Amino acid sequence: MTLQQRRAIDREFYSYERNKRQAAEYVASHAFDNFSFDFGAPRVRTSQKNTAERRVIDEIDGAERKWRWCKVFELTFNKFRWDKKDELMTKKYIEQKAALQVARELHVDRATYFRWLDEVRATALQWAQELGLL
Repeated sequence: MTLQQRRAIDREFYSYERNKRQAAEYVASHAFDNFSFDFGAPRVRTSQKNTAERRVIDEIDGAERKWRWCKVFELTFNKFRWDKKDELMTKKYIEQKAALQVARELHVDRATYFRWLDEVRATALQWAQELGLL
C-alpha cells in the first residue's frame, strides 16, 4: 500500500459520518431545488460546455463517490465485527481519538494497535479497489 492510498483511506474514513449524512441528504437538498432545466428549449450548438449540466454531473459524481467510500467503511467494519478491530475503527475514525489512547482503551500495546490498523487499511484498500475508488 502506498502512502497516498493510506492517506486517502484515512481521510475518507475520518469523514465517514459527514459523507454518509451528505450522501443521504443529496437527493432532498439538491436534486430538485438547485438544478432546474428547461429541456424543451433548444441547446446551443456552439457551446462546448453546458455549465449547468456539468454542475449536475459533478454533484452526482461527488455524492456517488461519498456513498462508495461509506460502503468501503461499512464493509471493512463488518469484516472485523466482533473483533476488537471494529472498536479500533470506531475509536480512531468516528471518535477520532489518538493512537495511544485507543491502544490503552483496547488494552493492547502500541505494536498491536498499528498491526491491526494496517490490517484494517489493507482490507479497506481491497474494497476501495473493488468499488473503483483507488
